[in-house]
Amino acid sequence: MKTIFPAIFLVAILSGHVMVTSATNWGRFARCLKDGLGVRALLDPEVICGATRMAWSFAHMTYYSCLNCDKYFHCKGNYNAVIGCGGSPGARMAAETISNCREFSQGGMDADGMADDEANRFGRGGGDCESRYLCDVNCKFNPRGNTCLETNC
Repeated sequence: MKTIFPAIFLVAILSGHVMVTSATNWGRFARCLKDGLGVRALLDPEVICGATRMAWSFAHMTYYSCLNCDKYFHCKGNYNAVIGCGGSPGARMAAETISNCREFSQGGMDADGMADDEANRFGRGGGDCESRYLCDVNCKFNPRGNTCLETNC
């Protein structure tokens, strides 16, 4: 099942059938991914690894929906995609493409988008997402217990 999920996720994304309630234009997102990664990405284990880890981070962010944690999950998703996949070029390409397409699909780079981009790059660079994006921005997510807390610091 673990090896099938990434392929199913990428097929869904690349074909434009992923629908989630948010400010994201999912059709635009899917087209951007298709242009950025191409269908060949379905066969590249490095890209699949990075895309899967990004998908899990997005799932965590939407499931827990803790206050002030958007940047933490941006950072952690990119960190997990790149560092968790051994720093491979394909995983880095997947993380960067998915992150850029998400911002593109939400209309471009406003101040929040630029802050998201900074968190994405910090995570891809191996930065300590917990130190930078939990207490400093009053994020309520507790990564050790996977819960939202009233106070996390």
